[in-house]
Amino acid sequence: MNNKIFIITGPSAVGKTTIAKTIFERFPKLKSAITYTTRTKRDWSQEDKLIHYVSHDEFKELIKHDQFIEWAEVYGEFYGTGKKELLEILENNSVLLNIDVQGAQNIKKQFPESIAFFIQPDSLKTLKERIDERPIDQNIKDKRWQAAKVEMAKSKEFDHQITNIDGQLEIALAQISEIIRQNIS
Repeated sequence: MNNKIFIITGPSAVGKTTIAKTIFERFPKLKSAITYTTRTKRDWSQEDKLIHYVSHDEFKELIKHDQFIEWAEVYGEFYGTGKKELLEILENNSVLLNIDVQGAQNIKKQFPESIAFFIQPDSLKTLKERIDERPIDQNIKDKRWQAAKVEMAKSKEFDHQITNIDGQLEIALAQISEIIRQNIS
């Protein structure tokens, strides 16, 4: 298979969605897989992918029927990448996945040739501020902050560590774009 899977991952609020949206604009041949989630739709954030919002029971049925290439429970909600959809897209196109660290680890196990970018903040202070700025419940913010510290320790498990310096997004985008350009057919 000449088509590749590119993965954008990292802790909450590090800029993954902003980066993924721009990469999709720069590389229109890259496609997004279908994501399923039990979380509620965000009216404060523009998504970079097609998302099916399902109930916890529906999600568990999809797991039972092996409908995900990967799935994880994150902050009490389920997230998964549709298996059939991803494999169909890969027949004709490379794919960019914007997924959490657990999901990225699962994809790397199944597709070791995939190329994963771990996005990290320029400082933990900046990341904490970004998490705190989100219009979400404080309990969820606290969970995301605790998870972020654990996820940061996993950065070296991924192919490329890219620092998203606050106010200098273009530097991270240029680094990712160059690596994709070298690896896309």
